[in-house]
Amino acid sequence: MAEVSLVPAAADSPESVRLLAAYEAELVSLGVTLNHGWAGGVTPEQLAAPYGAWLVGRRGEQAVACGGVRLLSPGVCEVKRMYVDPSARGAGLARRLLTALEQAGAGLGATVARLDTGRDMAPAVALYRSSGYVEIEDYNHNPDAGWWFEKQLGDRQR
Repeated sequence: MAEVSLVPAAADSPESVRLLAAYEAELVSLGVTLNHGWAGGVTPEQLAAPYGAWLVGRRGEQAVACGGVRLLSPGVCEVKRMYVDPSARGAGLARRLLTALEQAGAGLGATVARLDTGRDMAPAVALYRSSGYVEIEDYNHNPDAGWWFEKQLGDRQR
């Protein structure tokens, strides 16, 4: 299997839109009700420099992964909407994408990364926990909604 390169892209590029549509279709197939706008209410502009970053994973010419990060406030970034196509799963790409987004957040000045996930996304929860994220609270204390996670990014060389 060819290596996947993670490269900056526009969050509203055709390849990103295609990947996000596949992600939403997968969520719907799992019974998740989608009640938000693009990337959880985040606009593509919020995932562009200087306040955010969007990465696409490409295997040759084919886009197989995407994800974004944006500054929530000075020092705090939020990882948004990671997705890996089923054809590229199982080779550590999700972890590489998460690490690259953390590094992009650190490049924006963040020392803390935050993310959210639904309770029905057990593989994502397992990835975040194994990557050093700690559960900080339930959404609105609703046991069916999901979790907020947080990780200290530390002092990275910039």
